[in-house]
Amino acid sequence: MDFNRFLEALKNANILEWVESLPLKYESLIGAGGQGLSQGQKQRILIARLFYNNPDFVFLDEATNSLDANREYVVMNNLHEFCKNKTTVIIAHRLSTIKNADQIILLDNGEISEVGTHDELIKKNSAYLKLIKKQLNNLQYEIY
Repeated sequence: MDFNRFLEALKNANILEWVESLPLKYESLIGAGGQGLSQGQKQRILIARLFYNNPDFVFLDEATNSLDANREYVVMNNLHEFCKNKTTVIIAHRLSTIKNADQIILLDNGEISEVGTHDELIKKNSAYLKLIKKQLNNLQYEIY
């Protein structure tokens, strides 16, 4: 194992500080199935494994849905950089997770209803925009 790559993966997944707070730090054992961990900790450990393994194809299914907004922001910025020049598929209900995608495919009852970038879909006054407004509790925000 490349220890420096390991530390970088933990840092990028925004979980290094937590691992270093454990009594055995990097030698700590985690229970079967992540027993004793929060959902957010489990997600960040899985994301750290992704960073460490550095695959060419990345599939993320609700990968940050259990993270608070601050942790999600850090992790998503790091994932955005990491996924450049990789084939990446992100499945998410939290629209902030997909805002920077090259292409967004919106499904409605299992059927493709819209395809485009964030900006293209916003300009269409589309169902995508309605979802964003709903997630913002129907408050009027300027969306760029």
